[in-house]
Amino acid sequence: MSEDQIDDGARNAVQGEKALDRLVAFSDAVVAIAITLVVLPLVDKAMDAESASAFFADNVTGMISAALSFVVIAAFWRANHVMFVHARGYNRLVGRLQTLWLATIVFLPVATALDLAGPGTDRVGLGAYVGTMLVGGVILRVQAVALQRAGLSDRAPAPPLTHWIGTILMALALALVLLFPQYGALWLLVLLLEIPLGPLLSRRPR
Repeated sequence: MSEDQIDDGARNAVQGEKALDRLVAFSDAVVAIAITLVVLPLVDKAMDAESASAFFADNVTGMISAALSFVVIAAFWRANHVMFVHARGYNRLVGRLQTLWLATIVFLPVATALDLAGPGTDRVGLGAYVGTMLVGGVILRVQAVALQRAGLSDRAPAPPLTHWIGTILMALALALVLLFPQYGALWLLVLLLEIPLGPLLSRRPR
C-alpha cells in the first residue's frame, strides 16, 4: 500500500457511535455556554441604567438582537442535533466542519456584543452579526451532505433548493443589512419565509 493510499484512508477514517456521542456532548456544552453569553452585554447595560424604564427604552434594538441570537443559536443546535441523531458515525471532514461550526457559535455572542455596542444600525456590526449566522448555516448544510455522501446518515436527502433555502434567505438578510442598515436586525425576519417556502419547495411534481 502506498503512502498516498494510507493518507487517503486516514482522511476518510470513520469514527463510530461512541466517538460521535462524545462529539455531540462536547458540542452541547459549547452551545450552552455560548447561548448564555448572548445576554451578558445587556446585563452590563442593565447594571448601569438609571431605571428599568430607561433601560428598556434605550435597549429595544439590543434586546431584539439578543433574542434573535438566542433563537438562532437554539435553532442551529437543534438542526445539528437532528443531523447527528440520524448519523451512525462521522468522518474526519465532518469532524473538522463541526469544529468550524462551533467556532461560529462561540463567535456569535461577540458579534451580538458588537451589534449592541452601537445603536444597532452599524453596518460593520450588523455584517459581522448576520455574516456569522450565514457561515454557521452553510457549514451545517455542508455537514449534512458530507454525512449522506459517506453513507453515514439514514436521513433521506432533501431536494437541493429545499436543503439550501435557509442559507439563501440568510444571504439575502446579510445583503439587506449591508444595504439598508438603518433597519438593523429586523431584516432577519426574512428568515421566517422558510416556514411557508420549505413545505412548498418540498412538494414533488407528480
